[in-house]
Formats: sequence, C-alpha cells, structure tokens
Amino acid sequence: MGLCRQQCSAELAYWFNADENGRAALTIAATTPFDQTEPTVAPRSRAVGMLAIASGLAALALLASHPGGTAQTFSDVLKNETANRLLDGIVHGGFIAVLGLQLVCYSVFSARLGLSRATAIAGLVFFAMGAAFLSGSMVIDGLATPAIAARYLAVPAKLEYARSLFVLMGTLVSFLMPIGLMFQSAAIIAWGGALTASGMARLIGVLGMAAGTVMLAASASSFVAPSPLVLMVTIAGTAAWSLAVGAVLMRARA
Repeated sequence: MGLCRQQCSAELAYWFNADENGRAALTIAATTPFDQTEPTVAPRSRAVGMLAIASGLAALALLASHPGGTAQTFSDVLKNETANRLLDGIVHGGFIAVLGLQLVCYSVFSARLGLSRATAIAGLVFFAMGAAFLSGSMVIDGLATPAIAARYLAVPAKLEYARSLFVLMGTLVSFLMPIGLMFQSAAIIAWGGALTASGMARLIGVLGMAAGTVMLAASASSFVAPSPLVLMVTIAGTAAWSLAVGAVLMRARA
C-alpha cells in the first residue's frame, strides 16, 4: 500500500507540475508513443523493378518454348502430349511461378502509385483475379492433360473415355485462359489510368490503356472465334507490360 501511495503521489505531482508549467508542458505530457504515427513508405523499388523485368523476359522465354505439334488422329494427340510431358510441365509450371513473382512486383507498383487511388487498387485486384484463372488454365493444360495422356496411351480400349476427358479439359481451358487474360488486360487499363493521373510516366500510361483495351477486346473475341495465336499474342502483351512497369519502378525514387 505504501508503494502504491508513493506512485500515485508521484503521478499527481507530475500532472500538477504540468499544469503549472503551462500549455506547452501539458501538451508534451499528454503525448503518448501511440500518437506518434509515421507515414507508410513504399518499399525500395529498384530491385523490384529488376525483378519485374526479369519476370517479363522469363514469360516471353516460356512462351517461345511452348511445345507444339501436329496430330492427325487422337492417338497422335496422346503421343504428342506424352512425349512433351516434361517440357509442358516446365513451361506451364514456370509460368505459374512467374505470375506469383509478378504479383509481388505489381503490389509494390500499386503502392508506388498510391493505394488511395481506386485505379491502382483495381489494377492489383484485376491482375490477381487474372492470375488465378490463368493458373487454373496452366494446371489443366500443362500438367493434368499430359498426365492423362500418358495414362491412357497404353490402354487403347479406353481411348473414347480419354477423348471425353480431353473434351472436358479443353472446354475448361477455353474459358479459363481468355477470362484470365481479360482480367489482366483490365488491370493494365487501370494501371495505365493511374500512371497517367499520377504523372509518373504519362506516355507509358496512355500506351498501357490503349494496349490493354486492344488486348481485352482480342481476348473476348476468342469466345466467338477461338484463336490460340491471339491468346499467345495477348500473353506476350502482358509480358511486355511487365517490362514497362519494371522500367518505371527503376526510375522511381527509392
């Protein structure tokens, strides 16, 4: 009890002295560590810019390495898918990893633009949605399809069953990939608008909005007239945007 009284007396004396010292002393006494807030500082962007450029180049390299081939019969399709199983896994699995790295880079990019901007937030959300759809497409097209082909290639009696599975997976990919690219195209449009409004890189912002609009329309057209070439060009466009964002981040002040 004696110790409590001493502490309470000390506190009362402190506040009493603060009142006697005037308003300035009272302000200092009333200030607590919880009131001292510091503005949020965006991470240093040079290294992130280099990562964005590297991820864009990696996406272009993976796109160029995508296995192709012509098949006359469904048996030939199974043979091609089985023969390219390892390369398919590297290309599609690698692209999923690239999307993850780009999501990190674009998070920093959006922070640089200012998360108080609705367009910056929209760009990040749209890209994340697109990455989810594209990752699903990559898993089905590059990992599941070759695995099923290898399984049923040695069982000729079940070719029709395998054909049904291929139709299902092909149908899923025909929706997942265009939707994913449409979301990413919308993200480029939003980020382009944010860049233009922020003044960081107005020319890149305007070009981004124009390119994103074309890519969005091209991706949507695949529902009417499917074209793998159009989708591949759109993927190349998203990779080019990653290069542009990397350049912007490297020019930004740390």
